Amino acid sequence: MRRLLCAVVAALCCAAAPATASEPRARDFERAVAGDGQVLRTAKRFDVFGVRWSRASGPLRLRARVHDPRRGWRRWVELGRAHDARASDPAWAGGADALQLRVAGRVRGLRAHFVAARVPRTRARAARAQAQQPPGAPPIVPRWEWAGDQCQPRDAPAHGEVRMAFVHHTVTANDYAPEDSRAMVLGICRYHRNSNGWDDIGYNFLVDKYGTIFEGRAGGVDQAIVGAQAQGYNSVSTGVANLGDYEAVPQTEPALQAVAALLAWKLPLHGAPVEGEVAVVSGGGSSNRYPSGRAVTFERISGHRDGNATACPGAALYAQLPRIRELAAGRAPAVAPPAVGGVPAGITLELAAPAFTYPEPVRVGGRLVDAAGAGVAGRRVTVQIGTSKGWRPVAAATSGADGTWSAELRATRSWDVRAIHNEVASPRTRAVVAPALSARLAATRVRAGRSAVVVGDVRPRKAALLVEAWRQTRPGGPFVRAFTVRRRTAATGRFHAAVALRRPGLYRLRVRFPGDRRHGAAQSPDMLVRAARATAGRRPR
Repeated sequence: MRRLLCAVVAALCCAAAPATASEPRARDFERAVAGDGQVLRTAKRFDVFGVRWSRASGPLRLRARVHDPRRGWRRWVELGRAHDARASDPAWAGGADALQLRVAGRVRGLRAHFVAARVPRTRARAARAQAQQPPGAPPIVPRWEWAGDQCQPRDAPAHGEVRMAFVHHTVTANDYAPEDSRAMVLGICRYHRNSNGWDDIGYNFLVDKYGTIFEGRAGGVDQAIVGAQAQGYNSVSTGVANLGDYEAVPQTEPALQAVAALLAWKLPLHGAPVEGEVAVVSGGGSSNRYPSGRAVTFERISGHRDGNATACPGAALYAQLPRIRELAAGRAPAVAPPAVGGVPAGITLELAAPAFTYPEPVRVGGRLVDAAGAGVAGRRVTVQIGTSKGWRPVAAATSGADGTWSAELRATRSWDVRAIHNEVASPRTRAVVAPALSARLAATRVRAGRSAVVVGDVRPRKAALLVEAWRQTRPGGPFVRAFTVRRRTAATGRFHAAVALRRPGLYRLRVRFPGDRRHGAAQSPDMLVRAARATAGRRPR
C-alpha cells in the first residue's frame, strides 16, 4: 500500500512539474554566408532564421527561401531589417533543413542565425492551468507558457507610457498551424535576444492568424513596458505584432478582432483613447522617419511604417487598420480627458540634493507651466535618464493643481536626467550618485614604525581607494599632510588597508574615493590613531 501511495504521489508531482532535462529544448546556432545564392544545409532542423552582418554600404536587399524535408523549397520571402540596421527581422521556417539567400548590395561578415524552437508540453499544460488574466483583458497566453525558462530577459523591464499603439507583422510564413504559434513566438524571442542582442523579445504582444494573443516582452501585460519595436517611440507606445507576412495577403477576421479587443483594453487602461490623434516626440534613430526632438502626430492606432522607414505591417494589413480602429472603438470604454488648464509650454527639473548616496533613491521634482507661467495640472510627466542608446524612461509622475510634480528613481550610478511631457522637455541635469563608503580602524594606537590597519567596504564596489594621512606636528598643533596611498578592494567591495606610520605622533586618517564617470566622490569620517614611541631599551617589533 505504501509503495502504491508513493507511486501515485510521484506521478502527480511529475504531471505538475516544469519541463525536465529529457524534454527537447530550444537551441541556437549560426553559419557563415559566403555570398549570393549560397545554399546552407544544416544538420539540425530549424524553425526561425535571420541574418546579420558586420558592415554594409549602400542599399541592401535580402531574400530567402527554406527547404522543407517533406514539401521541398518554399517561396522566396523578403527579409526586413531590424532597428540596429545590421540584422534582418526573424523569419519562420517551421522545421526546415536548408536555407538559400539572395543578397543584393555590398555587405561583409554575413552570418545566418538559426533557432530550433521547442515548447515543452508539460510546462505549457501546467502554466495554462494556472494562468490568471488581468481584469477586463481578453484571453492572453502568458509568456511562461510559450517560453518556460528558455528566453529569460537579460535585464529588468523599463517602464514608460502608453499613449498609442503600433501594429506590426513579423514577415514570417502564413501557412502555419495553430500548434506552431507558440514555437514561432519562442523562436522570435530567442532571435531578438541572442542574435540582435536585445534585452528580450521586442514586441509587447503578438497575435496569430487564429486570433490567439500572446504576452510578449516581460514585465506584466497591464504595465507600461518599454518594448523595442518602434525606434524612437517605444517609451510612449505599446506594440502588437501579427504572426505572418501581410504585404499581399490580408489578416484574418479572428486576428483583427483579437487585435481590436487587445487595444480596446490596453489603451484605456493607461488613460489613452483608441480613436483620434496624439502628438509625441521622436526619439530619433537610424530607422526613424523623423529626427530626434521633433513633435510627430500619429493616429492612436498606427502602423509601424508611420514612424519608421519600413514596409511593416505590410500593405494589406496597413489597409485594414481603419477596420481595427472601428472594432476597437466599439469595444473600448470612454476615456475622460484629464482636467487641465492651459497648454504646457515649459517644464523644470530640480534635484532634492546636490548628490545622493547609494542606495538611497534620487529625488527629483519640478513644475509644468503654460506660456503665461501658470501651472498645468493633471498631466503625466516622465523622468528619463540619458544612456548610450538614447533617453530611457525610469519614473513617472502626474502634475498637481499648481503644476508641480515629484518622483523618485532608483539609481546605482550617476546619470543625466530630464523631465518630459509630450514635446516639452526640461534641460538635462546631472544626478550624482556617490558610493556608500564606510571605514574603521582595527586599533587606535600602534607603535611607531608599525602599520595602522583600516578596514571597511564600498558599495557599489570600486577597484581602488585612497587612504590619506595627516600628522600632528606638536601636541595641540595643526595637522600636516603626511602621505596618500592607493589600496585595492576585494571583489566584494571590502578592503583591508595597512598603512605604515613611521614617525611617532597623532595621525588623522581618511579613506576617499575621488569620483569617476559612474559615481561621485565619497569619503569616510576622519579617524585618529596614535603612533607611540617605543619603550626605552626596547625595539618595536
